[in-house]
Amino acid sequence: MRNTIVTTGTAPLITHHQSAAHLIVAEARSVAQSGDYSSMLGRSAQLAEQARRSNDHALLALELHDLTEEGPIEALVAIEALVQLNHHYVDSALASLLYCKDQAVRRHASWRLGQRKPSSAPIPKLLDILIIGGIDTMHAHRTLRSWSESAAHLIVQPAIDRLDTEIKPAARARIVDLLGVVGPETDAVLLRLALSAEEALCVRAAATGALGERSGALIDAALKQLAVLDEPIGNYAALALASRDSDKRTLVESSKQTGLRVVQMTLMEGLDRQLSLGGRGDTGGIASLLVSLGEALATRDDVDHVLTIGSGTVANAARGLTSSSKIPLSYGTLAISDPEREIDTPNDTWEYLPAIERGIHHQLRLAGPIDVLHLRMADAGTLAGAYVAAAAGIHTCFSAAPDPHNVIESLQARGELDDQSFMQLDTQSNIWFRARLIEEIARGANQLALFPRSKPMDLLGDIGIATRRMDQRVAVVAEGIDINLLRRASEVPTTRLASGQRSELLDDLADLIQPSRRGLPLIVSVGRFNPVKGMERVVSAWAAHRDLHEACNLVIVGGDLEAPTATERAVIGEIDRLVPITDSRRCGLILLGGRPRADVAQLLVSAASGHDGGWSAGGVYVDGAIKEEFGLAVLEAMAAGLVVVAPSTGGPSTYVDHGDTGVLVDPGDDLGRAMHEAFELVHLQGRAQRARTVVEERYSIDMMAAQLAKLYRPEISAQ
Repeated sequence: MRNTIVTTGTAPLITHHQSAAHLIVAEARSVAQSGDYSSMLGRSAQLAEQARRSNDHALLALELHDLTEEGPIEALVAIEALVQLNHHYVDSALASLLYCKDQAVRRHASWRLGQRKPSSAPIPKLLDILIIGGIDTMHAHRTLRSWSESAAHLIVQPAIDRLDTEIKPAARARIVDLLGVVGPETDAVLLRLALSAEEALCVRAAATGALGERSGALIDAALKQLAVLDEPIGNYAALALASRDSDKRTLVESSKQTGLRVVQMTLMEGLDRQLSLGGRGDTGGIASLLVSLGEALATRDDVDHVLTIGSGTVANAARGLTSSSKIPLSYGTLAISDPEREIDTPNDTWEYLPAIERGIHHQLRLAGPIDVLHLRMADAGTLAGAYVAAAAGIHTCFSAAPDPHNVIESLQARGELDDQSFMQLDTQSNIWFRARLIEEIARGANQLALFPRSKPMDLLGDIGIATRRMDQRVAVVAEGIDINLLRRASEVPTTRLASGQRSELLDDLADLIQPSRRGLPLIVSVGRFNPVKGMERVVSAWAAHRDLHEACNLVIVGGDLEAPTATERAVIGEIDRLVPITDSRRCGLILLGGRPRADVAQLLVSAASGHDGGWSAGGVYVDGAIKEEFGLAVLEAMAAGLVVVAPSTGGPSTYVDHGDTGVLVDPGDDLGRAMHEAFELVHLQGRAQRARTVVEERYSIDMMAAQLAKLYRPEISAQ
């Protein structure tokens, strides 16, 4: 029964249903205006469930729509609840928010419309959003693709009409990506675009990639015609043909299989056994972990094969898997960019969701039967991987971490968040969507790997999972490092006398240090040139303390110094602002750029032991991040014998013994003071051995591989 307002005299009486709706909206307003951003995600999800269970969706839809007009944060909270309501007014309310002046609100509306039934009214605006790029494109693409599954007729012609009027190559490519997933009726359009030499490469590449997922004599002939061309489109066509050939392979379990067949993936570039692009772009700690973990898993008797997938060029992707000759380990490549749509920031990657999905599907087919796909991080690769795995019936394991939840909590603890900065953060980093993505992937995963914490199961509540499926396996798995890599690094001579065994990196670094500063200890920091890694914070703290910049040299390892991305350029620019080239302190600051993992291991070991003619023993390692989910580089530094400075939030607090093996720094504390405290610990009796023992006994890569194999294995018999 619809709620009504009953009047007695002049005072209106509010019915029970109206009262309940008012309470939900009042609570939503309270959540949005509380200033407690760290709990906002959880509380808004609870409110959405209350809204779903309410009795008068019509009244609640009207009042929640009114709430969206009170401010952008109110709109985000209201959208969460609106999408749960079963009333047609919700569709028009969400469609109207596509025109909101706030970009984050527009994104949320575009994203959440995908959970509603298809409607023709929002399609023109969704096509406007589709051609923007980045995550805007991804949200519109997913909504339109979802709608096309039941109402392709609503999508296809408007998209073709928009293509006919759009002239910008990147925008046209984004429309073609949509046409590639909405049904066979677009075959003719895709063929025309792929074969047209007048089209930009990004448009032809998008069309060619989509054709690789389709069948037909005309498509076969077109792809073969393009594949022989000695020009870039030839590589895309060769990849499409390879994908069609691999489609004949099975992804289900083989009856002859005895051991695990595992796939792990990331969107980082340069995944090879040397990690030759380490520290450059987005190739950081996760890439190093996957390289080491792949080797450790592949050497186990209960593992038949390990495939590690990363990103790279289309030519490499077309060549197929690169396999090891010694162990059952291979590397696969996803081609996810083109010249007209280069990936310069993490946000740029989201629009390549169709190409990422095709690439993952292709790599999985090449690898043969798969038992488990291990996913990490809240990014486009994880979203695509979960989608492909679900469609193919492959089990997934997810390493669940409270990111971006920890970022919000840390910033709020430091007093750096208000409504405006929170919305800026969401616009830049998509924290709301990524938080919901983690929840969705974690709920759907067959296995969950949790980071060590004092109460690790509490992590499920932190990421919004109050309950889980009975058949879902959960285990605490500590990440690990390659102890043998550090042992080999310790065998590198610390002098230049043994020229046959000399370390080019260490000798080059010694040459970079001015003669007047040789013999000083090192402060070392290793990581990607991304603001979350805090490299600028390390430089600022070192430069601000005279007794630091005069008494030790600071060595920063990371970043592509020759061809930096936009994110890297921003970090480099901030470092140059803090310590300009003409500043006298600059002679003590050395930027080494990204280095292979063997080079990093040598540097860490030598920073602890010293290098004749370069620096003295007793260096310190500093992690400048505000939060660190685990901190593999910190573990490597501890195993190398260095005192470490690390954030108190996240993983390091579980293995750094504050005041002994290192110094834990709260988000708002003085990092420079922590560096002073670290140097005071260098000569503590037995400190280095205690640190090494902790790492070797609890955080080796072999131990991690054993824990994961145990987590993966019970699922084989269940398939």
